[in-house]
Amino acid sequence: MRQLFYFVLFLSLAFGPRSCFGFWPGKKHFVRIKNELSTQQLNYHCESDMDDLGDRILAPHQEWEFKFRASFDTYFQCSMWYANFIVTFDVFYPSDAFMDRCGGVHCIWRTQESGIYLFHIKTGEWEKMYDWGTRT
Repeated sequence: MRQLFYFVLFLSLAFGPRSCFGFWPGKKHFVRIKNELSTQQLNYHCESDMDDLGDRILAPHQEWEFKFRASFDTYFQCSMWYANFIVTFDVFYPSDAFMDRCGGVHCIWRTQESGIYLFHIKTGEWEKMYDWGTRT
Protein backbone atom coordinates (compact mmCIF):
# COMPACT_ATOMS: atom_id res chain seq x y z
CA MET A 1 0.00 0.00 0.00
CA ARG A 2 2.85 2.37 0.82
CA GLN A 3 4.46 1.76 -2.59
CA LEU A 4 1.18 2.64 -4.32
CA PHE A 5 1.00 5.90 -2.34
CA TYR A 6 4.52 6.89 -3.37
CA PHE A 7 3.85 5.95 -6.99
CA VAL A 8 0.69 8.09 -7.12
CA LEU A 9 2.52 10.95 -5.38
CA PHE A 10 5.36 10.73 -7.90
CA LEU A 11 2.94 10.81 -10.85
CA SER A 12 1.03 13.79 -9.50
CA LEU A 13 4.23 15.75 -8.86
CA ALA A 14 5.80 14.78 -12.16
CA PHE A 15 2.83 15.41 -14.43
CA GLY A 16 0.27 17.48 -12.53
CA PRO A 17 1.84 20.97 -12.72
CA ARG A 18 2.81 20.62 -16.38
CA SER A 19 -0.70 19.70 -17.45
CA CYS A 20 -1.92 23.08 -16.14
CA PHE A 21 0.00 24.84 -18.91
CA GLY A 22 -0.73 22.44 -21.73
CA PHE A 23 2.51 20.47 -21.75
CA TRP A 24 2.03 16.75 -21.56
CA PRO A 25 4.47 14.21 -23.00
CA GLY A 26 3.19 12.85 -26.30
CA LYS A 27 0.70 15.67 -26.79
CA LYS A 28 0.73 17.33 -30.20
CA HIS A 29 2.29 20.82 -30.26
CA PHE A 30 2.42 23.42 -33.02
CA VAL A 31 4.93 26.13 -33.93
CA ARG A 32 3.89 28.80 -36.43
CA ILE A 33 6.24 31.29 -38.07
CA LYS A 34 4.78 34.45 -39.63
CA ASN A 35 6.81 36.68 -41.93
CA GLU A 36 5.67 40.25 -41.31
CA LEU A 37 8.75 41.83 -42.89
CA SER A 38 7.36 44.57 -45.12
CA THR A 39 9.12 43.66 -48.37
CA GLN A 40 11.76 41.02 -47.60
CA GLN A 41 11.53 37.26 -47.86
CA LEU A 42 12.41 35.39 -44.67
CA ASN A 43 14.89 32.52 -44.86
CA TYR A 44 14.87 30.03 -41.99
CA HIS A 45 16.04 26.63 -40.87
CA CYS A 46 14.42 24.78 -37.94
CA GLU A 47 15.60 21.61 -36.24
CA SER A 48 15.60 19.51 -33.09
CA ASP A 49 17.89 16.68 -32.02
CA MET A 50 15.56 14.27 -33.84
CA ASP A 51 14.22 16.28 -36.80
CA ASP A 52 15.83 18.63 -39.32
CA LEU A 53 13.09 20.54 -41.14
CA GLY A 54 15.50 21.98 -43.71
CA ASP A 55 15.99 25.40 -45.26
CA ARG A 56 12.78 27.23 -46.12
CA ILE A 57 11.66 30.60 -47.45
CA LEU A 58 8.57 32.67 -46.60
CA ALA A 59 7.46 35.59 -48.76
CA PRO A 60 6.23 38.70 -46.94
CA HIS A 61 2.96 38.12 -45.05
CA GLN A 62 3.09 34.34 -45.43
CA GLU A 63 3.20 31.84 -42.57
CA TRP A 64 4.27 28.26 -42.04
CA GLU A 65 3.44 25.82 -39.24
CA PHE A 66 4.84 22.49 -38.13
CA LYS A 67 3.54 20.03 -35.57
CA PHE A 68 5.16 17.37 -33.45
CA ARG A 69 4.62 15.22 -30.39
CA ALA A 70 6.72 16.57 -27.55
CA SER A 71 8.60 14.81 -24.79
CA PHE A 72 10.30 16.28 -21.74
CA ASP A 73 13.47 16.86 -23.77
CA THR A 74 12.00 18.19 -27.04
CA TYR A 75 13.62 21.44 -28.14
CA PHE A 76 13.20 23.09 -31.52
CA GLN A 77 15.60 25.80 -32.61
CA CYS A 78 15.34 28.03 -35.67
CA SER A 79 17.82 30.26 -37.44
CA MET A 80 16.14 33.08 -39.36
CA TRP A 81 17.73 35.58 -41.69
CA TYR A 82 17.01 38.25 -44.27
CA ALA A 83 19.19 40.87 -45.97
CA ASN A 84 22.14 41.34 -43.58
CA PHE A 85 20.31 40.25 -40.39
CA ILE A 86 20.17 36.90 -38.54
CA VAL A 87 18.90 35.42 -35.29
CA THR A 88 18.93 31.89 -33.81
CA PHE A 89 16.69 30.92 -30.88
CA ASP A 90 14.56 28.15 -29.35
CA VAL A 91 11.05 28.26 -30.80
CA PHE A 92 9.88 25.48 -28.47
CA TYR A 93 11.11 24.02 -25.22
CA PRO A 94 9.18 22.06 -22.57
CA SER A 95 9.11 24.32 -19.52
CA ASP A 96 6.13 25.57 -17.55
CA ALA A 97 7.18 29.21 -18.00
CA PHE A 98 7.57 28.88 -21.77
CA MET A 99 4.31 26.96 -22.22
CA ASP A 100 2.48 29.55 -20.12
CA ARG A 101 3.97 32.31 -22.27
CA CYS A 102 2.82 30.55 -25.48
CA GLY A 103 -0.56 29.99 -23.89
CA GLY A 104 -0.94 26.32 -24.69
CA VAL A 105 0.12 23.96 -27.43
CA HIS A 106 0.44 26.67 -30.13
CA CYS A 107 3.57 28.83 -30.18
CA ILE A 108 3.24 31.60 -32.74
CA TRP A 109 6.29 33.64 -33.77
CA ARG A 110 6.25 36.80 -35.88
CA THR A 111 9.23 38.36 -37.64
CA GLN A 112 9.37 42.10 -38.24
CA GLU A 113 12.15 44.53 -39.03
CA SER A 114 12.14 45.53 -35.35
CA GLY A 115 12.68 41.96 -34.08
CA ILE A 116 11.09 38.60 -33.29
CA TYR A 117 7.82 38.48 -31.35
CA LEU A 118 5.94 35.70 -29.52
CA PHE A 119 2.14 35.77 -29.36
CA HIS A 120 0.57 35.29 -25.92
CA ILE A 121 -2.64 33.43 -26.63
CA LYS A 122 -4.01 34.17 -23.13
CA THR A 123 -3.48 37.95 -23.34
CA GLY A 124 -3.84 38.38 -27.11
CA GLU A 125 -0.64 40.45 -27.27
CA TRP A 126 2.73 40.15 -29.01
CA GLU A 127 5.89 40.30 -26.88
CA LYS A 128 9.23 41.19 -28.40
CA MET A 129 11.60 38.36 -27.56
CA TYR A 130 14.69 38.86 -29.76
CA ASP A 131 16.53 41.50 -31.74
CA TRP A 132 18.12 40.81 -35.10
CA GLY A 133 21.89 40.43 -35.15
CA THR A 134 24.11 41.42 -38.06
CA ARG A 135 25.46 38.71 -40.35
CA THR A 136 29.21 38.72 -40.76
